[in-house]
Amino acid sequence: MRTPKLIVWILAILLALSIWPLFFGQGGFFRLQELREQHAVLQAENAKLLASNQQLAAEVESLKTGQEAVEEHARHDLNMVRPGEVLFRVSRPQRVVPGSQISADVINDPMYRPEASTSQTVKPYTPNEKELGVEVPPKAKH
Repeated sequence: MRTPKLIVWILAILLALSIWPLFFGQGGFFRLQELREQHAVLQAENAKLLASNQQLAAEVESLKTGQEAVEEHARHDLNMVRPGEVLFRVSRPQRVVPGSQISADVINDPMYRPEASTSQTVKPYTPNEKELGVEVPPKAKH
């Protein structure tokens, strides 16, 4: 009677050994799932790169055929001007209001609205003559 149990165990072990590569082998189920995930990631990355390539190709085509695109590129990226034009460049130093981490340019912006939750009132920053580098003559006494 022991023989049939032994045969069943041997057959079960052989079955498990034969099924093992289907799940854990080089081309098994778990490896297939891993490759599917990698494939999805690579497809998403390829889609982003394709969109970027199409945008660059459109820009190249625009630069090849359109004079406006070349002019816009020259004006904005290379700071070029046409003959007879005058370029005015306004640059303000970034100052910070004393006692605050907010830039003076931000506070003086008409669109700046501090949050209502702050109890601190923010006044517009006005630089004094010394900060501007302007000398004011002393007032004459009358």
